Amino acid sequence: MLRALIALLALLLHGTAPPRPAIHWRHSVSLGRADHGALVRGVRFPREGATFFTWDPILHRRPDRPWRRYGNDRLVRIVLRVLGQYAATHPEAPRVGIGDFSLPHGGPFGPKHASHQNGLDVDVYYPRLDRRERPPVRAEQIDHRLAQDLLDRFLRAGAIRIFVGPHTHLTGPARIVRILVLHDNHMHVRIAEVP
Repeated sequence: MLRALIALLALLLHGTAPPRPAIHWRHSVSLGRADHGALVRGVRFPREGATFFTWDPILHRRPDRPWRRYGNDRLVRIVLRVLGQYAATHPEAPRVGIGDFSLPHGGPFGPKHASHQNGLDVDVYYPRLDRRERPPVRAEQIDHRLAQDLLDRFLRAGAIRIFVGPHTHLTGPARIVRILVLHDNHMHVRIAEVP
């Protein structure tokens, strides 16, 4: 609802929709595996937009630091497309929290991540029942209807792996959607290098 009001206000005041975040697009190459790889010509995901905010899981604040937001160009496009479709279907929903992608050149990420090394992984925080723009602390805070819809959209967009927490009760094809501890506040989405 708030997102729709902001867009309407911008249209009335300026005659245009709110500006889209600037992205320096270039063709990216992901090398190696998610847990042992590199990223060449990564694309930096914007700090926020009409459909999303970014969250730093180490500092527990937004936005996520720029060097934690690099992904393969395909992944960045998929995330933006999924979020746009999700927001159009659920205009009353809060913006979606986006966490870490990869480092600018990939490689070992450090605390919180064994993977995220080749630009094909992203953490997506579950929408909260109370609509606050921050990660849920407990699975009971998750808006399961919206979270399942978001997961289903990433499946349709071609995710090859989605890790979800054991208390989320989110479902999907067992070959793609897997239960993993420490994922009760976010889903970990992975795409393939080549579609």
